[in-house]
Amino acid sequence: MNISNLLKNFAQKRKTPLQLKFLYNYNKKKTKKNLVEQSKFLYNELSIRLSHRVFDLMKLPYGIPSIPEIKNVIHLYSESFQRIQLSKMPNNFEDIEHFTNLLENIKYRHNNLENNIAQGISIINNPLIDYSLIDNELNRFFISRIGIRTLISQQIETIKHNKNIFSKCNLKNIVINSIDNVNYLSEFTLENTPNIKINCKDDINLLYIENHLEYIITEILKNAYVAHDKFDSNEYIQIDVSEGKSDIIIKISDKGGGFKFNDIENTLSFSYTTNKVDFSKIYKQTKIISGYGFGLPMSKLYAQYFGGDLFINPIENIGTDVFIYINKLGHNSEKLY
Repeated sequence: MNISNLLKNFAQKRKTPLQLKFLYNYNKKKTKKNLVEQSKFLYNELSIRLSHRVFDLMKLPYGIPSIPEIKNVIHLYSESFQRIQLSKMPNNFEDIEHFTNLLENIKYRHNNLENNIAQGISIINNPLIDYSLIDNELNRFFISRIGIRTLISQQIETIKHNKNIFSKCNLKNIVINSIDNVNYLSEFTLENTPNIKINCKDDINLLYIENHLEYIITEILKNAYVAHDKFDSNEYIQIDVSEGKSDIIIKISDKGGGFKFNDIENTLSFSYTTNKVDFSKIYKQTKIISGYGFGLPMSKLYAQYFGGDLFINPIENIGTDVFIYINKLGHNSEKLY
């Protein structure tokens, strides 16, 4: 089997954008025939998506693919593609179980991938570099990564736990859980933990992937906490949640001093952070609240994945308002580049 040729072959194939409603119904009819068909689809779809990511990373400019951390990520994706291709196409439930175990291992091995890429990108420091080119390619890469992990997670939950990754999410509970997460991190890294005001009805619910919502809110709050700490602000962070006809709108307003309007593009760049981190601490499991530089751009991609978005409005010397829009109708397809 010539893996290089196979990679090129699959990279020429088109990805299949999926709707939230389709994924939600993915494991509703668990007949043997349906499970086999779904697993076969996933076998091919993941091969296509992994092959696209290999070539996208290899196309990164400025010699980035030769950076050891990025080279390792390319190898990891190539290896994952190869492992799927060397595995048996699922034709019965025993095959499906083996295939699902393989996907679970692949997902585990890809867990630290964001940190690896962040570390690789942090090495680049040249005023002549056009970072927008890098960001465009990384946007493609990471939104596909979200899709790959969503599909793999759905397969694992369906086959191994008889569950669905989609659930009825209560927004107020998710906001409270996110606050608890950031409060925990702030104990290790910040001098003061800001107070929070929540304006959210108890009955705002949404059929969605809970950890996607929690990721977005947690990352925005982490930035707000750090801003308050640096600005020495005693003001509240205000969280407002509203349900519209087609969207859930979450507004997070801090009083952490804001920043220049012209810096908005920087905050959404994978190459920018206001608090450089010692990456050795990541692998020692040290509690870190900021520094990767990926929190905001990744949050925007998570919001966009099923048709939402994220917008940042800074008010210099006062604070920052972040608006998160989550599509609640479920008919939008995945955003794929």
